[in-house]
Amino acid sequence: MSPDPPDDDLPPDDDPTRMTLGEHLNELRGCLLRSGLVFVGLFILAMIFEGRIGALMQVPWERTRASLVADGFPDPGRLAFIAPAEGILFSLKAAMMVAFLVGGPYFLWELWRFVGAGLTPPERAAVRRIFPAAVLLFLGGLVFAWAVMVPFGLPYLLSWLGELAEANITLAEYWGFLTTLGLVLGLIFELPIVMWLVVRAGFVDAATLSSSRRVAILVLLVLAAILTPPDPLTQILVAGPAILLYEVGLLLARRAEAARERALI
Repeated sequence: MSPDPPDDDLPPDDDPTRMTLGEHLNELRGCLLRSGLVFVGLFILAMIFEGRIGALMQVPWERTRASLVADGFPDPGRLAFIAPAEGILFSLKAAMMVAFLVGGPYFLWELWRFVGAGLTPPERAAVRRIFPAAVLLFLGGLVFAWAVMVPFGLPYLLSWLGELAEANITLAEYWGFLTTLGLVLGLIFELPIVMWLVVRAGFVDAATLSSSRRVAILVLLVLAAILTPPDPLTQILVAGPAILLYEVGLLLARRAEAARERALI
């Protein structure tokens, strides 16, 4: 039996370009230090403008109040806080979110510098193809949550009981609503990329994903019911795009399978 042919994509053991464990650790320390300094700087800058950021975060709430009053429902009033530190915690969390979002491109670039050094040329090429799409899809999920989910879901939730009870929403509950929806939608929008990856890596084929469509839709509906507030409208607004993204993922999976088959020829 002849030995397996060498993998030309992997550098030989005596390759001078291969980094030692110590060099990897030094590179990781440098990436973390630079990213930490950038984050701290952005966080301090965000805290300087925390009043404007807080006002921006409350724009959906103020629009919800106006919408409810226009429809004849009671005004839920301004956001409240019931703990002495809740106000400053809201400002700190908002500043952290702004620092992560603004510094996101730089943090991802540092991550790419560290991870890319250990990848083979084909792996680096694959990451370059999917990485921008993954970032854009995650940001698309955040925009969808802010522009669609919150404006439609929040008034619906607050008007559910009508005049039977008075709404008294705190800053912590409101912030949790915004961040949970944003994170859930951002991750759901990554579904096509995940499907492309598992097919491209050979873990599953496109035909299996296609035949499992009904099961996948059921799972997405259950996840929407678990991860979102317990009301039908919000769950439909989450599950609907997720099902559409699954169909997009099937198209990408077929392309990934064709590319994998060509690579094996």
